[in-house]
Amino acid sequence: MRRVLSQLDLLALTVVLAAPAAALAGGEATQAVHRFIEAWNTREPAAFAATLRYPHVRPAADFDGRVFADAEAYAATIDFDRVLATGWDRTRLDSATVVQAGEGQAHVAGRYTRLRADGSGIWSNQITYVVTEKDGSTGIQARLAAGLDDLSESDREANAAAAVAAVERYLDAFNARDEVAMTDAMRFPHVRVGRGGVRTWRSAAEYRDGFDFDGFAERLGWEHSEADSMEAIQVGARGVNVAVRITRYGAGGTLIHSFDTIYLVTEKDGHWGIRAGSSIAPSP
Repeated sequence: MRRVLSQLDLLALTVVLAAPAAALAGGEATQAVHRFIEAWNTREPAAFAATLRYPHVRPAADFDGRVFADAEAYAATIDFDRVLATGWDRTRLDSATVVQAGEGQAHVAGRYTRLRADGSGIWSNQITYVVTEKDGSTGIQARLAAGLDDLSESDREANAAAAVAAVERYLDAFNARDEVAMTDAMRFPHVRVGRGGVRTWRSAAEYRDGFDFDGFAERLGWEHSEADSMEAIQVGARGVNVAVRITRYGAGGTLIHSFDTIYLVTEKDGHWGIRAGSSIAPSP
């Protein structure tokens, strides 16, 4: 199934996935997002930064590769005076829907609106929050920014189709073990999030140098992967979050495992590629 979700679809969506007993509960994941917005509204950088997990990353279309090592480093970047100069008074969380969940991690598709003092909206943004759990507490490890929610329906459909096509190119190249085609379907700096960790690559050459197809295949007994589902869940002018369910197979079609991924696909100069990915993948 490969389709584009409407905004009404997303608000109504409740996804129940097969997951291990230790799966991060949906209520805990959405509560982490609510705490994040509430802390932002206090205008206290330290309180806001404390709701995040570290290392923390916030990829978007113009991502520069920066990863924040700790709360102190993140708080130092927050300038509420600049935000207030836009007319901002507070932020409203419009929706927070768990679209994927697994062991110690969940992906929450959220939409928020920045408001003026009179309650009128400044703009609305679409984010998929990567919520992770450690030592019994939850926090936001990454924020995958699709961008402002202000497109026409025709532009939204076109961008969603372009993003899904980029993910399909990536998966086709991966199955063909074609490193050049694979990185051509990506954008750099590129970031991956999973199991509480964050890793970035500055260039396609760096990514290719660090990836060993033969070693990967031997370690898992892998022969190919298939996308069981692929849905554009948040669509902006230069960013689209695509939710994918992937199954890995061994020789003769033997099932290895299935897992969930969110890809942030972004545009530059008319080219769409995968900027970031967050996977809830089982251990090899």
